[in-house]
Amino acid sequence: MKPEAKWYYYLLAAPIYMLVLLPFPLFYLLADCLSFIAYRVIKYRRAVVMENLQLSFPEKNTQELEAIAKAYYTNMIDVFMETFKALVLSKQNMIKRASMDNIELLQGLHQQGKSVILMLGHVGNWEWGGFSFVYQLGYPAASLYHPLSNAFFNWLTFRLRSRCGMGLIPMQQSARDFLTNKNKVRTVAFIADQSPPPEHAYWMNFLNQETGFFTGGAKLAVKYNMAVVYTDVVRVKRGYYTIRFSLITDEPTAKKPNEITEIFGELLAKSIQQNPSLWLWSHKRWKHKRIHNQ
Repeated sequence: MKPEAKWYYYLLAAPIYMLVLLPFPLFYLLADCLSFIAYRVIKYRRAVVMENLQLSFPEKNTQELEAIAKAYYTNMIDVFMETFKALVLSKQNMIKRASMDNIELLQGLHQQGKSVILMLGHVGNWEWGGFSFVYQLGYPAASLYHPLSNAFFNWLTFRLRSRCGMGLIPMQQSARDFLTNKNKVRTVAFIADQSPPPEHAYWMNFLNQETGFFTGGAKLAVKYNMAVVYTDVVRVKRGYYTIRFSLITDEPTAKKPNEITEIFGELLAKSIQQNPSLWLWSHKRWKHKRIHNQ
């Protein structure tokens, strides 16, 4: 359901629009300043970032981990600011800045009459990847999302994500949406690396730690016979990304949901190990522990 727009939301959004209208050199100069403040001055979640890195890369020394952390703060601020920059980027500019490496994989599946579940993590600029993807796919696409508690930012985020034509499915309505659209050829994106409640998680070794994963996307793929594709967003240079797709399965009914989740976790870990500063390290990914007696 589209959030209701209050008249004063447009006044509140004005400073954000002024920021994103800055030319890219000034835009990234401001991002550098904010990154320095977050990393050196405020030290935003520095302890969480360093603990996550130490546990995930025990083979790396302190100097190597600090270099990753510093690069991570640059990436974190860039992604945050770039996301809102999409409010004013043209379709052509978005496609240029978030290019698709092999979108033909998804188009081919759709031409065969198959719907697709995209599984991705918080790697690179996943928001830009989604916007560019919808512009180029040529088939209906939607994404699951959690409505925000702040009404203004929920409205602005909805406006941002729907600008490119992406459908938005509130998590609470996902079961009904999949049932309603079971005969429609489309792609639905799941950001599947968040931390679920331990009693509902599938547990596996991920980045050297016992880690719980959501299985909702995999279960829906099996239930509705939807192909599953892993999505990797790779930063080529500042302000430019390449999105690559890898087929997990085009015969989901031949697999168990946990098998699909395992493959996703392995592919995500590989992406992170190749470009560690691009993942969301300030998130408390391992806040839940497995309940072994369940």
